[in-house]
Amino acid sequence: MENGNKPTAFSFQGTVRKCGGVIRTAWLIVGCTLLLLIAGEVAFTLYYKLTLAPQDFLYFRQTDSYQDAPWIKDYDKEMFSSYNSAWKSYVYWRRKPHQGKYINIDQQGIRFTSPSGLSDAEALKKLKIFMFGGSTMWGEGVRDPYTIPSLVSQDLSARKIKAEITNFGEVGYVNTQELLELMLQLERGNIPDVAVFYDGFNDVYAALQNRAEGLPQNESNRELEYNLTKRYNTLRKVFLEKTVDRFYLGMALKSMVDKFRPPKSAPKQIEGLEKKVLNVYSNNIKIITALGKAYGFVPIFYWQPVIYAKKELTPFEQKYRSEPIGKLYNKTYALLKANQSAFANYHFHDISNLFFETKGPVYLDYCHVNEEAHKIIARRMGQDIARAVGVDPSP
Repeated sequence: MENGNKPTAFSFQGTVRKCGGVIRTAWLIVGCTLLLLIAGEVAFTLYYKLTLAPQDFLYFRQTDSYQDAPWIKDYDKEMFSSYNSAWKSYVYWRRKPHQGKYINIDQQGIRFTSPSGLSDAEALKKLKIFMFGGSTMWGEGVRDPYTIPSLVSQDLSARKIKAEITNFGEVGYVNTQELLELMLQLERGNIPDVAVFYDGFNDVYAALQNRAEGLPQNESNRELEYNLTKRYNTLRKVFLEKTVDRFYLGMALKSMVDKFRPPKSAPKQIEGLEKKVLNVYSNNIKIITALGKAYGFVPIFYWQPVIYAKKELTPFEQKYRSEPIGKLYNKTYALLKANQSAFANYHFHDISNLFFETKGPVYLDYCHVNEEAHKIIARRMGQDIARAVGVDPSP
């Protein structure tokens, strides 16, 4: 039955025109969005390249130790370019080869150490020495001839000891990684006469970072990497995060968002963490000492100086007197000091107070010290090494 209304005929052409209009509008929006993103990326790329990138080379130039040093500008650039690292089984990473004026790293990722310069005829004793530690042993903040191993080599030469020293130090290493590196060398038949371990800061820092003792730094990253192909959501999340991080626009947006976020609270310290850190460290000393007896080398251990063990800080050094790492280090240091007897049967030396009374510049940050301070450390190590191998420690 008709109701007087004429039905509307379906118009295919009209529908196509409407769809076409929607598609054109969508493409226009997408195109404008892409243009804005590209323009933003170009703008922030120029901004970061022209204003922020040079700051990468100002790290050690800003210290009160090197402000007027004629070599520091080029050194900072070399430090920045030498940070590339490669995966190494068991110990996780080691730096890639690098050739420069002040920093040289060979194909095995080992930094150059100045040779003894002493002839066989002049030497009272010849030693093969391995030196282990983090970036402080590697020599961050100093030139090749002023790393601890290079200066120990020269100090031992003055004591008539010809030393062939290998610097196994690497940025971020904790004592357990050093133990593993030693074991890798021993299983290859590469056995030293003396093995020196220089630790403290990284072991405390990694414990606070991981909320657990005895782990390498950034252990959560290793767990994430292992699970990348096992959980789709994890892979997608990391892919998106890393993709955003690769663009300067993404970096700028994240920086803006961070400004409106409430400040992160300092990580809550775990009760008794300092005891657990020292327990791992002391057990490692026992293991290394047992390896020394089995393979015929002398292990020598040092608890390194850090900025928290300096009484009078320069204005620059004051910037690094921070929490919570300082609080945990001081608690760990105090506990170690109170339990010195536990290390009495080992070649253990607590030199954390070495610069306690020093009034001038020493520290480049929390734990790295300048070249003059390295000379003092090397002199102390030279004496200890000479004494440990039965040579008169006086030069």
